[in-house]
Amino acid sequence: MASTTEVTVRYAETDKMGVTHHAVYPIWFEMARTDYIKNAAMSYAEMERQGVMIPVTGISCKYRLPTGYDDTLVITTRITRFSPARVEFSYTAVKKGETEIRCEGTSAHAFVDCETFRPLNLKKAMPELYARLEQEAARDMAL
Repeated sequence: MASTTEVTVRYAETDKMGVTHHAVYPIWFEMARTDYIKNAAMSYAEMERQGVMIPVTGISCKYRLPTGYDDTLVITTRITRFSPARVEFSYTAVKKGETEIRCEGTSAHAFVDCETFRPLNLKKAMPELYARLEQEAARDMAL
């Protein structure tokens, strides 16, 4: 289940050249990832209330074409790797109504216990969440 999130570039998110600042894309990726998980299974807040966090262990961005103030972007999010201990998401950002990729990237995450920050096995800790995400991952990786 690929998930889509729309964002509109705000003036404060552009640099002196009027181009979207490179540091904004990882923030938008986080928004898109949050939407993905909420649509697939449960909110981040609920996941944390149940004792699981997914901190970022790595992130990448490839900037292909510029965007600027007031552009509306559609960010598509997919799971590209999934295991009981880790998950990786991929992102593509295109201008609404267009097909050319403006930015693409990935983020890698580990499942950890909220109190100890120690790695955990999501399949054992939250079997229902694991099953839902596993199902979505299988769909995403089949594309």
